[in-house]
Parts: sequence; structure tokens; C-alpha cells
Amino acid sequence: MVREALQVTEVAIKLSALGIKNALALSLAYAKENPKVKGKTSLDRLLREGKELKIIALQSKDVGQFKELAKQYGVLFAVVKDKAQNEKVDVMFKAEDVAKLNRIYEQLGYAIPKVTTADRKKDPTRRQSGDSLLTRGKNPLDIDPRPSVRATIMALKNAAQKAAQAQEKVQDITAKEER
Repeated sequence: MVREALQVTEVAIKLSALGIKNALALSLAYAKENPKVKGKTSLDRLLREGKELKIIALQSKDVGQFKELAKQYGVLFAVVKDKAQNEKVDVMFKAEDVAKLNRIYEQLGYAIPKVTTADRKKDPTRRQSGDSLLTRGKNPLDIDPRPSVRATIMALKNAAQKAAQAQEKVQDITAKEER
């Protein structure tokens, strides 16, 4: 009984905290003199925020319906018209709203571009090797510019042995002087 009461209290606190967070975000937007948090805005306003922007292309006839859906989903966007192409416009939006824009794109009947994994394979590996034939038969320590952990450990052990030997010599000399 007590456990259930605590769980209900915990859920109530979480919900009220979420409501307070949203209210603070809205009041912060007004405090920054950016009263618009969703819908169409200017490109300058989006650029001033300093966040990453994404671009999608739309047909000019779909802009009205896009505006309604963007307001419904809470997306802040700017329409950029290309004077050379009257039938298409570019819509710029924050990268954090990609999932919302994908949903809007589906509702408008556009195909969502598939994310390819080919880009992932082109990412640089941890250690760049120009040609695998050039590195065969060579000691990896000669190729990799990073210091080897084993070599560092061996150097530290050698330094510790030398220090111990020097300490023994000092003790021998002091012992002879005391006699």
C-alpha cells in the first residue's frame, strides 16, 4: 500500500517536473525575444541560433499544407525560394527536428531518403596504413607513431632498476664511511 502511494507520488512529481520544464522553455524563448517556437520563421533567425540546419526540397504547391503540419508537430522552419525554379522551394530546419520532418514528409506523400551505410565504411580507421603490402613483414612499432604501452613499461622497469642500483651504491658508500 505504501509502495503504491510512493509510486503514484513519484509519477506525479515527474509529470509536474516535465510540465515545469516545458513552461520554462517557453518562457525562455519569450525572454530571448524569440517568441516563435514553431512554424514559419526567417532564415536569419534560424542562423542566429547557431544550431545545425538541414534542408529538404518541396513542391511550391505543398508549402501551405507543410506549414500546417509543421505547426502541428512543433517544427520551426524557414522557406527559401529559388528564383530559377518556381515549382520547387527549399525548407531549412534544425537538425534535431529530422524525425518530425520525416513524418511530415510521409504525410505529404514524399519518399523519405534512405540512409546508406556506405558513408560509415569510408570513415577513417584508427590507424591509417597506406598500402598493406608495404607494411607486411615490418615491426608494427616502426609503423605506428603512438608510443607502445609495452615499450613504456619496459623503459619504466629499466629506470626503476637503475634507480635501485644507484640507491644500493649510495648505501654502500655511506656504510663504508660510517665504519
